[in-house]
Amino acid sequence: MPKIIWPALIPGICQRSYTCGDFIRGRVVNWRFANNVFMNNGMKKRTIVITFATGMFLGTLFTSISYSAWKWCSAKKALFYDTSVQAKMISSNIKCSLAFNDIKDANDILNSLKIQYFVVFAGIYDGQGNLFASYYRRDVNQATFKPPPPTKARFKFRNGYIIVTEPVIDEKEIIGTVCLWAKP
Repeated sequence: MPKIIWPALIPGICQRSYTCGDFIRGRVVNWRFANNVFMNNGMKKRTIVITFATGMFLGTLFTSISYSAWKWCSAKKALFYDTSVQAKMISSNIKCSLAFNDIKDANDILNSLKIQYFVVFAGIYDGQGNLFASYYRRDVNQATFKPPPPTKARFKFRNGYIIVTEPVIDEKEIIGTVCLWAKP
């Protein structure tokens, strides 16, 4: 294997060229340079170096925090959008089950939510507000997780859950409600 030579990148910092092995072994740091910057120069140069280093650190920190906040907000927005789409699809597919009181078909439609890892609970309520069919994610304890009946609000946030309700409308009449609970 040929030996790769790395020349000094900044004149005055390094006095020789380095090989790949020097980088791997950590021999690249020229401590004389660091000593010259902090000990043998005046206060003005030290202040410039410290100010530059602090600015770089704070700039990187601010950028990281901003990016994390943006990513968190984007993830919540995407989860809300996905949950809303799922509620609308179930609402349009569940009309016949509610109209003909077919609980088995309603449970089959809700069991299709198994592939949506973020849906914790899905419930179909009839026109009187009674639970018609339900789906619980595999890891949810049905005895302890008892969601309240859906409200008129289309969506809301409660205890870390995104709750989306969608009315089931058949010929301009509300015959039921689909309620999805999702958690990121």
